[in-house]
Amino acid sequence: MTDSSRASAFRSSEAVLLWAREAGLVADAPAERRLARMRLEVLAEGALPHGRTCDVALTGQWAAFICWVDDHIDRYGLEWAAGEFERFAAPLREVFTADAGVPSTTSPHAVVLSGLWERTAAGMPDVWRARFAAEYLDFLDASEEEVALRRAGVLLPVADYVRLRRRTITLLPMLVVLERTGGAPVVETAGVAAGLRDLRWAVADVAGWANDLASEADDAAAGQDNLVAALAREEACSKVAARLRVSAMIEERRAGFRADASALRTGRGVLPEQPGLCRYVDLVENFMAATLHWLAVTGRFASGPSVPYPPANQF
Repeated sequence: MTDSSRASAFRSSEAVLLWAREAGLVADAPAERRLARMRLEVLAEGALPHGRTCDVALTGQWAAFICWVDDHIDRYGLEWAAGEFERFAAPLREVFTADAGVPSTTSPHAVVLSGLWERTAAGMPDVWRARFAAEYLDFLDASEEEVALRRAGVLLPVADYVRLRRRTITLLPMLVVLERTGGAPVVETAGVAAGLRDLRWAVADVAGWANDLASEADDAAAGQDNLVAALAREEACSKVAARLRVSAMIEERRAGFRADASALRTGRGVLPEQPGLCRYVDLVENFMAATLHWLAVTGRFASGPSVPYPPANQF
């Protein structure tokens, strides 16, 4: 890293921290240190390597908010009383369901989301707004399901766990944000819709599985289910064998991702290339690589430095 890139990363990190402080997401020194350790500038700058400063900043702010909500759910997930999570999520839902998009609540986390949404959605078409709203509301639905399962002590089969994990990882709403900040809105015609969906699902799956691989020990200590644990249960194997299987699943998913990206670029099995399609595929590939690189350099979900992440030098 050059001196200029180090200075840029430092400024980006400070900017995210300043915004989070002003927004009320961090209120004390421990919270600030936790946010600083996340190094969200690594994720935002990696996802938008040629992005404008304002777009990288907005991406970093979304990442900070998403991580705050994710941590809040994980921290209290086993302690939610019946209806408590719904009360937490209701103000967030109102941002997308209230008349004129203005929530009636003054809940601090909803105010932050409303502000981010207002700045991000400005000038974007209705179809894009609807897609983001649908993805974020589905994340809240999935999180509600996950909290209920934890509270009831229900353990899902692997296939069901994978489907739920894809929806709780919050990568799918973030990809819609990147269409805006990365200047690559996509038009989902019938010929490419399935391929684009599979591309996005692969990013969410790989990120979720990599997280589970790294956080297995912490999840077990907290009484939370995990892909490693689910595989060990279903296949009646050791945790070591299950970890190897998860690593293999990640590589298989990444190989499928590369094949899907190539098919979309060349038009194999889909309609002829549409304007902007390759740019969108590039954006998703950058985000896949940036996410894995961010996980590797920050160890956000790792219980210790010895926990391996899949190499991020390939899509």
